[in-house]
Amino acid sequence: MEQDFDSLLADPLEPIATRRLVLRRPQLADADAMAQLANDRGIATMMARLPHPYEREHAEAFLETCDQELVYAVTCRDDGAFMGLCGVRATPKPSLVDLGYWLGRPYWGKGYTTEAAQALIDLSFTRLGVERVTANCRAINLASRRVLEKCGFQHRGTGTFLSMVAGRVASEDFTLDRRAWESLKAWGRD
Repeated sequence: MEQDFDSLLADPLEPIATRRLVLRRPQLADADAMAQLANDRGIATMMARLPHPYEREHAEAFLETCDQELVYAVTCRDDGAFMGLCGVRATPKPSLVDLGYWLGRPYWGKGYTTEAAQALIDLSFTRLGVERVTANCRAINLASRRVLEKCGFQHRGTGTFLSMVAGRVASEDFTLDRRAWESLKAWGRD
């Protein structure tokens, strides 16, 4: 069932289960784990809106506002451990959303980010009914670029964004349209 972005936000976010993850609404109980994982300069330098150092107060402030965007806590399906965040943000064009994510360093290199991103991409096309999902990453963030490529995104250009920690940085812009996503699903990329 398709919903617009605002009506999906108004409903309680239902958890999304994948093979190894559960994506759920972030909770105040996540603040300590969020602060511990996000207090990593290596993560902050790759992000636009993540300060460093990152303390519990930052996590609490974020958690108070995350109901204004479609944000999910990425958690381990086996033990419920908080691993990071992912979400899609509305844009001025109702047919387009922007994907974002970060996971803590202990969870890098295991395919978790790709798994979480794929779940949100599927949600965007099936529940939100968008025609395109966009994303960007720092030009030097090869791991994030690889996540986007594995999800079927196509490189569409370069740009810059303002990082709270690193200043103005070079970025790579990516897009995934509905037709490409449908083709990937038909070929068995779940």
